[in-house]
Amino acid sequence: MNSLVLSALLILGAGPQTAASINLPEGTLLFLTNASSVVERSTGGEIGHVALAFAEEGQTYIYEATPAKVRRVSQDEYFAELARINRRRDADEQVEARAMRPKRAYTDAELAAMRSFLSEQIGRRYSVKNYVKGKPGDGIHCAELASTTLNESGRYEFDRRYRIHPHALYLAVQPTHLPPQSLTLPAAASETWCVRSQRRCAEWFTWCGWSCREAWSFCW
Repeated sequence: MNSLVLSALLILGAGPQTAASINLPEGTLLFLTNASSVVERSTGGEIGHVALAFAEEGQTYIYEATPAKVRRVSQDEYFAELARINRRRDADEQVEARAMRPKRAYTDAELAAMRSFLSEQIGRRYSVKNYVKGKPGDGIHCAELASTTLNESGRYEFDRRYRIHPHALYLAVQPTHLPPQSLTLPAAASETWCVRSQRRCAEWFTWCGWSCREAWSFCW
């Protein structure tokens, strides 16, 4: 009886898990809403971005294609970034992260193939030119990176990955994944004005540099 009471107290007192504390099995897909109004309007879907979670040496990392390039960041830092974005937004414009875990765990061989592909993509230029013009190019966008990574496992055969947008991928993988789970993002850590300004300036320069190069790439 005492054990039942203790279990009930633990359940009631646990509260919602934060995204940083939730276990993300390897190959988990992270879909974001309110992440890119341009993407969501142009594709007619609620999903604006997709990323992938993989573990290395006991640490979970998030891989994504985002301006200006494909990158890998720790799970904690990734969700901290989303929390900082949400702190600047109104309640109806908050980014929501949805985790979709594979119903059947990937084998070691499948994971190795996907990780190998992703490691080769780090630093590759982010571009939506492939999607807009309907043909492959030297850049890559988020859903193209995710769908091609899934193909590397041997379980999927997505064709014309450059034409797949985030919401289309979100619908396509539902039969092979558990229902999406909305993650509770951690509270944004406080920052000094100097740190915040320095980071925003760096983000602005990165965005401007990428957008100029991306616009120029459409000239040929």
